[in-house]
Amino acid sequence: MARIFLYIVAGLVVLAVVVVLLLGAFKDDLSYWAMTPGDPFEAAQAPPAPDYADAASWAALPTTQDAADQVPKTPAAQDNQATAPVDVFFIAPTTYYNRAGWNAPIDDADARERLDGFVLKYQASAFNGSARVYAPLYRQATLGAFFPENRDDGDKALALAYEDVRRAFRHYMKNDNEGRPFILAAHSQGSRHLSYLLRDEIDGTPLARRMVAAYAVGYALPMDLFSRVYKDIQPCTAPRQTGCLASWNSFALQDADPASLFDNVGFHYDGVYEANRGKSLLCVNPLRWDTSDENAPAVLNLGALPTTDDPLGVPDTGITGAHCKDGVLYASPPDGKGYSGLVLPGGNYHIYDYNLFYMNIRDNVANRVAAFLAAPRSAPVPVP
Repeated sequence: MARIFLYIVAGLVVLAVVVVLLLGAFKDDLSYWAMTPGDPFEAAQAPPAPDYADAASWAALPTTQDAADQVPKTPAAQDNQATAPVDVFFIAPTTYYNRAGWNAPIDDADARERLDGFVLKYQASAFNGSARVYAPLYRQATLGAFFPENRDDGDKALALAYEDVRRAFRHYMKNDNEGRPFILAAHSQGSRHLSYLLRDEIDGTPLARRMVAAYAVGYALPMDLFSRVYKDIQPCTAPRQTGCLASWNSFALQDADPASLFDNVGFHYDGVYEANRGKSLLCVNPLRWDTSDENAPAVLNLGALPTTDDPLGVPDTGITGAHCKDGVLYASPPDGKGYSGLVLPGGNYHIYDYNLFYMNIRDNVANRVAAFLAAPRSAPVPVP
């Protein structure tokens, strides 16, 4: 583990370049080449499909010791998976930066080191105080799949990745859930898959009544999903509302350029892709847990976690306030302290979407779970 932080920094430097390309500012042909597989997507060339009956196909399980079991050094955080009445199905973001193939083998060592050393540590662990953590490994699409120039091959790679996630969710529901309430959570590529999983497996089904909430963080979701795609699921507009969807994309308060969220991210409606251009985006403020533009001052921030190579430490309270504007979440953490070194071009705090609001997420999960258990939903309505 001694090299994890430097490994993450090196990997995220690559990510920074790629995100510039992904979000419409790609000018560097060398970077494009470095992240794009040399051959067109071929399903027959994909790595072997995971067997979700095998524990080795899961990055985190409540029955194993894994990186999602970590907790920060504060009495407010405990790993309660052994007694939690709720589960979380967590879908990881991209940790595969290789051009060797359009989809990652689930045993890729580099991708797994990033997954354990960053994603499970700073993201999935936020749910272990209230829920048992299930996080499948899947044949994630490589970062090159997100280049606008690669949309045809990229969409095929993403579709293959999504089918793994969908199979993993069905396996979990059949073999592990046992009728329990559940949370869906994800980041970045994982949140893209989550948005389709809601459409295909949850919305309009009895499962919608058992879903405590969904946290699709770090991926731009258009508001018209709630009128064109989802029947039951609504945006989260209150801290104790259940059955709802929360999402945010964090940017710097100064000199931010979030235009890419609108121009180069979108959704497939009945098989037809539409970019977010000209649409409103879902922004739920993780300090207020509503969709208003009202500012949440830093005093409401219960604790952030800086990126370090050390075990989770004492959370930094009051590190930043936040407010939504035009579908984007704006924050202003201080330089240094582990919150500025990995900011992506355009003032994009993508890497810190969970870190900056870590303890607020833990607290909100506990509140939503308590609200759900106090009044299980017989219909998909908010809990005040």
